[in-house]
Amino acid sequence: MSEKQEMHKNKDTMDDEQGPAQSNSEETPFRPITRIERRNLWLKEYGEQDFALQMWVNLVERQDLEIEMMLQMHGLLIFGVMVSTMRYSQFYIDLNEELHRESEPETADALKEYYAALVPSPDQPEIGPEGLPLVFRVIHMRDVTIMSAGHKIKVPYWRGKISEVDAFVIGATAGE
Repeated sequence: MSEKQEMHKNKDTMDDEQGPAQSNSEETPFRPITRIERRNLWLKEYGEQDFALQMWVNLVERQDLEIEMMLQMHGLLIFGVMVSTMRYSQFYIDLNEELHRESEPETADALKEYYAALVPSPDQPEIGPEGLPLVFRVIHMRDVTIMSAGHKIKVPYWRGKISEVDAFVIGATAGE
């Protein structure tokens, strides 16, 4: 076997040992997102948001208000009282403490940590890392009635994506 054939054979063997992920020398290395790219992503996301709904969520979050409202999402009507992330999280922290603390303390601790992490810091700046205003991504409600095709479902608390809201009405109730 010639030296050239031997080198080619050794290269094939090395490729097999390294696997496909390591043999591809043209992989793009990780690169942090630039400030301009972050800004462009923010502008795209913000452009798809309902500015008025963002304003109401901002008021509820910053002033801990409760506002009765109806949301329309994917053909569903969702009635309830919009609450802050803190109120939503506290409900589930208390519920999980009651359900899990004695029998499964590790579960109670994990759930408490999860829900506590959802709450924005009270000193959170209004301007994010993009140099632009923060965009809220979720909305929280309590005493919720979800209506679809004449069916009603009642839940104590609800969390949904703001970007999925098709319409909203302040002050609307489900009526009984």
